[in-house]
Amino acid sequence: MTWKHSIPLFVLILLLAACGRSAAVESSREMAPAAPAADSIAYEESGAAFTSSDTANTVVDTQSSLPQERLIIRTADLSIVVIDTDEAIAAITRMAEENEGWVVSSNMYQYSETAKTGDITIRVPAAGFVSATEAIKGLATEVRQESISGQDVTEEFVDLTARLGNLEATAVRVRGFLEDADTVEEALAVNQELSRLEAEIEVIKGRMKFLSESASFSTISVHLTPDELNQPIEIGGWEPQGIAKDALESLISAAQFLISVLIWLVIFFLPLGVVVVLPLWFVGRWIRRRRRAKKSQPAAVVNESSAEN
Repeated sequence: MTWKHSIPLFVLILLLAACGRSAAVESSREMAPAAPAADSIAYEESGAAFTSSDTANTVVDTQSSLPQERLIIRTADLSIVVIDTDEAIAAITRMAEENEGWVVSSNMYQYSETAKTGDITIRVPAAGFVSATEAIKGLATEVRQESISGQDVTEEFVDLTARLGNLEATAVRVRGFLEDADTVEEALAVNQELSRLEAEIEVIKGRMKFLSESASFSTISVHLTPDELNQPIEIGGWEPQGIAKDALESLISAAQFLISVLIWLVIFFLPLGVVVVLPLWFVGRWIRRRRRAKKSQPAAVVNESSAEN
């Protein structure tokens, strides 16, 4: 086969790849998340755990990889107060391991000579997410904060499944062109397109595996504070914390009183002074002028009499 024949072959390869991608997009639009297959992933309602081998089989077999239930990635964040931080972290670790889960991370910090704070993150099967959360709260003397969230990734998983099937079918057709390649250039062109398809297939498989495992195992993050830090400081029966609180309350009360007086002066007494006091001041001034005028009149008469004599 000459170079003139290799050009149509290369164009055909590109057309097949483009058709495979467009078919994946169209298939993902037409496929509804509620169209399940029987051999899919088990989630929180089924009560069955999902293993890594199950994930691999599901990814490879594209004909039976549609999810039986919706893929929900659940996470929880808790902030609790416990009597003993070491014992609480050990209890949470045992609970996770006994229920086929594991500890993702665990840290403890020395807050004082007798008190520690800590953080722990665990992964537990989705079927036991609620019971695990309640068990952790059962270790606490106080639950300060609780946040639970869920992310539905069913649609993304179905879309990836459709794309994977079409890409694998396209890769099979492209491999067939290797047998028809008569020149090095043709073989290189086929291998380049085949490598691109295989890389994209591996990316999709990895993403599907991540979504499957994330939905099968929920994440719970816990921040632990020892109950000792919640107790007021006491030295020989004297509590500085309480004294400081009383002083602060007294300061706030004094400030409130001063502000209240200022408000009364501006809103009540000032208008009252303008309406009542100001007229009285003018009346008093007028009376004083009248009195001065009356006093000055006899003095003027006496002066006139003395001038006549």
